[in-house]
Amino acid sequence: MPGLDIQQSNGEAGAGISMTLRGNRSISAANSPLILVDGIEYGSTLDISASDIESMEILKDASSTAIYGTKGANGVIIITTKRGKAGKTQVNLNAYVSSNTPTHVPQVMYGRKEVQRLIDKANYQADLASGNWGGSNLTPEDVLTESLEDFTEYEIYQDGSYTDWADIILKNGLTQNYDASVSGGNEKTNFNLSLGAIYEEGLLKNDALDRYNVKANVDHRINKIFKIGTSLLYTYKDHNARQSSVFSQALKMTTITHPYTKDGTIIATPNPRYAAHCNPLLDEIDGAYVKNIETTRFFGNTYMEINPMKNLFFKSMFALDRKNTRTGIYQDYQSVARYQSPGTSYISSQYENSTGFTWENTLNYNTNFGGSKHDLSALLGHSMNQSVYEQNTTVGDCGKEHYYASTFYDLSKISDPTTTSSYIKSSMLSFFGRLNYKFNEKYLLTASVRADGSSALAKGHKWGYFPSVAAAWRISDEAFMENTHDWLSNLKLRASWGLSGNAAIDPYSTLTALSENNIYYYLGGQSLAGKVPSTMGNNELTWEKTSALDFGIDFGLFNNRISGSIDYYISNTYDLLYYKSAPASSVYPSVLANIGETKGSGLEVALNTLIVSSKNFSWDVNWSYSTSKDEVTKLVDGVDRNINGVTGQIVGQPVSIFYDYETDGCWNVGEYDEYVTAWKERHPGESTGYLSAYGVPGTMKLIDRNDDGKLDDDDKKVYKRSPKHLLGMNNTFTYKDFSLSVLLYARLGGYMSYDMNSQLNYETANWGDLDYWTPDNVDAKFPSPGAASTIYSTYATSIKYEKADYLKIKDVTLAYNLPNKLISKVGIQKVKLYGSLKNYFTFSSVDNYDSERGGSIAFPLAKQVVFGVNVQF
Repeated sequence: MPGLDIQQSNGEAGAGISMTLRGNRSISAANSPLILVDGIEYGSTLDISASDIESMEILKDASSTAIYGTKGANGVIIITTKRGKAGKTQVNLNAYVSSNTPTHVPQVMYGRKEVQRLIDKANYQADLASGNWGGSNLTPEDVLTESLEDFTEYEIYQDGSYTDWADIILKNGLTQNYDASVSGGNEKTNFNLSLGAIYEEGLLKNDALDRYNVKANVDHRINKIFKIGTSLLYTYKDHNARQSSVFSQALKMTTITHPYTKDGTIIATPNPRYAAHCNPLLDEIDGAYVKNIETTRFFGNTYMEINPMKNLFFKSMFALDRKNTRTGIYQDYQSVARYQSPGTSYISSQYENSTGFTWENTLNYNTNFGGSKHDLSALLGHSMNQSVYEQNTTVGDCGKEHYYASTFYDLSKISDPTTTSSYIKSSMLSFFGRLNYKFNEKYLLTASVRADGSSALAKGHKWGYFPSVAAAWRISDEAFMENTHDWLSNLKLRASWGLSGNAAIDPYSTLTALSENNIYYYLGGQSLAGKVPSTMGNNELTWEKTSALDFGIDFGLFNNRISGSIDYYISNTYDLLYYKSAPASSVYPSVLANIGETKGSGLEVALNTLIVSSKNFSWDVNWSYSTSKDEVTKLVDGVDRNINGVTGQIVGQPVSIFYDYETDGCWNVGEYDEYVTAWKERHPGESTGYLSAYGVPGTMKLIDRNDDGKLDDDDKKVYKRSPKHLLGMNNTFTYKDFSLSVLLYARLGGYMSYDMNSQLNYETANWGDLDYWTPDNVDAKFPSPGAASTIYSTYATSIKYEKADYLKIKDVTLAYNLPNKLISKVGIQKVKLYGSLKNYFTFSSVDNYDSERGGSIAFPLAKQVVFGVNVQF
């Protein structure tokens, strides 16, 4: 789908995805699209079995999304689940098993590479002291001097018994999925009932998710006037999760060590050079680390439809979304997170529940005025929804004791428990209307308006009004196009405009608040608990608004053997929900306000081509392409930039950026002196203002963009984070009862902050497999391991940026439908066998890394080999 950007950052069991449609608009509010399931907002984490989905529709232009008001500001994804149909009862059974293997795991210096780094470090320090660069020639025996437990570093070097920590930590996972459904009905009642179960193992031990679904859709026509129905979904999830930092810890561990002694005892601190590095396998001792998340969710709606007269339909629907989550954590005092500090066991028990109500009423009227060329449909609607979130958490230390059995269940073990709670309530009231008009099936006009009132906004500013209009002209049906019908199947021009709103901010953002944690004051000889200001309220906070224009063309050629669409859009977002600095006299650091503006534009192309179509063979290719850009056009009070660390906003630059220095390799021997001499020739009588350690051979070299002899904000570069091009290509080949589909996807342009580029642990740990400077490798990107860390620690982030381009063959599926004459004898309508390779082939701009992860190295992604069967009775 052009314009849809889907990313997954890690391969943890049950890991979700992030989605954006047509880039970023907002800075502080949400940019994710609205997901509707059977007409009701569902949320970003989809727990629906894929086999329960009948169709999925994506709305992007403002005319089609404006009817959804604030919820649809970032696009809408409409999911419709399967319903029963009158006729013979059908039974469907679906099952697949998937082997999940870690892919594109970042590499560290292993074995002799790490030994060589230690040698190069020692050689560098000796050369620096003597001034004779390249003169030192130390050996492994000179640098491998440490010993621990029952081994020495030099013995490991001699026998090659290095430790590959990632290989020990990671494992192959297995996913099993089972679905069964029964559907059918008659002229009065239709039903679809389904059960689903999925068992997913992650890539680390004790990382697993079990999920169970029960789904029921029932529709019943009482008589010609009344119809009722319901859609019910119940989900139960049991997720055992691993601590997210364990894999990152494994990447830092030296490979010149052993995880266990010769008798099999785990070595708690196996890094002889840095005792603070504890063994990442400590969490794999049974009971040492437990994180269990148990979730139940009821998501359902019921409706009544009334048809009091011809072409007039009234529908009232009530929906309930109830979710309960318990998150329990136990960290033993000898687990990874607690071993060094504070050295005590820890328990956390959190209970959350959220309840959402939606009541929606719509009145539809359709008429063609007695069979005329005019066709009119009108919609009036009213919706109200409310959500309530409650949370209670108890946490605390429980001494230097093992509670492997009771883990987080026994809160009495906490010596000094801390209990916190929260309660959040929000609501929205909406009124909407839409009018569709067609003349002779050639001229189409749509107009809509929606009014939303949000409790999250300030009193007197809660209501927003969002109109839209769209028109289309089917040119191919005109009389003057009659001579083109032999090759032109369809040609339609479209144009639309709409205004949408965004109020996706935290409730109570309009209120002034104090900090949650106590601050203690010493007054009158005693300590008194108090609060400090944390959030400044704004009683004028209102809607963030986006005005969007869309121009499109739909076409079909040669009896639709070639068909597609082209869209160009322009959007302007104003009254941005944005944090601005508060006056110093207010004692608050910032305040959320409606300030600033952004704009965006883009081109989207969808192309469907039936390349070959014969009796036994066909080849169909679906292409998609989109390019987009966004820009901050205004901030506040004449301010043209707001940077926090290495991220922020700059007027005239994209909405999502990194803003940092740019490196140019490392300084070579004598190069800095030559640079300073040449600089002084360009700037007579002036002197440079670089740090005193700057320019030492083998240290980072940064670009002084304005050549003023110092490094400051004026020398920083803007790195755009969002992609410039998204491309997709889905090939489908069929031959008799066989089918083969191949899906390719490319994401080009944009930068990521790659965490592995910061794996330069000078005195503490192993390095990533990075190309570092030596007197014989002067073109390296990374500094020498022997150099002082002064310059690196000051400018470390500037070396992390990499292009985030990648091309993936995301899915290859080969399927075979058993012949009907074979299976019909046993009462089976259809049997489909298939095998898939998912996420198996990735070509990234960064070696040994899948750039879809966006720079994270916490959990690698998995590639999957899937085998499945679909049976229909």
